[in-house]
Amino acid sequence: MKSTLSPAQNPSAKERIFGWLTRNQWLAVAVLCVALGGMVGLAASAVNPLYLLGAMAIGLASLWALKDARRGLLIIIAVIALLPRIASPVSIGFKPTLLDGGLILTFGAWLLFGRGARAQAPSPASAITWPMLALIGVAIATFIVGIPNGALTTLVIRRFAELVGTLLMVFVFVDILSWRGMMRRAVQGIIVFGAMAALIGIFFYLINNDLAIRLLSSLRVFAYPYGDGVLRFVNDDPAGLKRAIGLWIDPNAFGGYLMITGAIALAQAFSPKPVLPRLVVFGCLGLIGLTLVLTVSRSAMLGLAFAALFMAALKYRRLIPVMLIALALILILPQTRNLVQHFAEGFAGKDLATQMRFGEYKDAFRLIERYPVFGVGFTDTPDVDLYIGVSSMYLLIAQQMGLAGLTAFVLVMLAFLVDGFRAWPRIRAQEPRAAIWLGAFGAILGALLSGVLDHYFFNIDFHNSVTLFWLTASLAMTAKQQDSKALTDF
Repeated sequence: MKSTLSPAQNPSAKERIFGWLTRNQWLAVAVLCVALGGMVGLAASAVNPLYLLGAMAIGLASLWALKDARRGLLIIIAVIALLPRIASPVSIGFKPTLLDGGLILTFGAWLLFGRGARAQAPSPASAITWPMLALIGVAIATFIVGIPNGALTTLVIRRFAELVGTLLMVFVFVDILSWRGMMRRAVQGIIVFGAMAALIGIFFYLINNDLAIRLLSSLRVFAYPYGDGVLRFVNDDPAGLKRAIGLWIDPNAFGGYLMITGAIALAQAFSPKPVLPRLVVFGCLGLIGLTLVLTVSRSAMLGLAFAALFMAALKYRRLIPVMLIALALILILPQTRNLVQHFAEGFAGKDLATQMRFGEYKDAFRLIERYPVFGVGFTDTPDVDLYIGVSSMYLLIAQQMGLAGLTAFVLVMLAFLVDGFRAWPRIRAQEPRAAIWLGAFGAILGALLSGVLDHYFFNIDFHNSVTLFWLTASLAMTAKQQDSKALTDF
């Protein structure tokens, strides 16, 4: 039917698009555009224009992520994997990292558009609520008490704020992961981005050392380390075993990342209903496993082996022969001879790294004995013969937050473990939920084991590792719930 409206009542397409602005308003818009153009021009002359392009890209990504908190969570997963240490080249009193931005965006989107979306159901994180709040309270108290012990720099303040913010974000992570389709998408992202991070690690491992140093040093503007020290070798000996570092730079933290992603991928590889095609999962798992070996991170490899044993004991018996074959190959292949020797020397306490660990443990116990209740805080120690830093997550917590902080952390993890094991009989036959829970829960068990020998999962200097740990714990807590919306597609 033809329109019977007059031209005044039936405006043209041009009028519908532009007619809502008056002439004066268009003049104001033009002036604003000119002003913005001038500001951009001045900024381009003051700083590197590439920074502005990067800022525009980040701005567009931020607008995209603010519309849906699920997008922000996927950005966090991608940043942890692929851009783990990238910080702003421009200081605003400190240099925020991409991960900081991702967490703020996710929280903002959740607060504005998603908060309370599942208020009608109990939170899967309710089991750890009070222990977690106690841990956060002890952390804040010990930080305040320890301020007189050292210089309170903006870097220390930022990193401590990142730690507390990540602990609080656990409740947000659990809520977002409960939304429709998000748990499946998160696991898919963890596996695929994990494989991409592994490829980057293999690339920097295989290329010429000088080229690798030049490429990594070019990132110094983004607060990356630079120079010969960016490459890592066993016992810091360039003539010894080279270690894969990817863009994480620290091979042990990189190994811990691969351990967690590997555990999640391993469960999917043996699940009757994987969240990705099985060949894709096995391909990603192969890349992750190979790169983990190249990191020569013994604690991470032991953590993944422990996670695999846990999965085999609870459900996936087929993992046992696979593990035996992998162990046999590692023991007999000439390519892994140096790795086997490195493990043997570590268990015997003969290599330099293990001996240094023993020295750190001794010094850590001295500090804890002197300041047992609340530790020394996060700035520095009050005594010149003591220092903060030890290759053990548990001893580091006790150094900084005392036995009070360590007790709070242990209570959080006990609540997490007990709640998870209680839920297992109910979800055992529910695939793919069971595989997601096994992978995430096994990854946390592996991280807790590796924490005996390494420190990065609760260390303010390793924000990516801390965020990864609690995001994985959130995934495990979400997977045990009865509601299945988080496993359906968007």
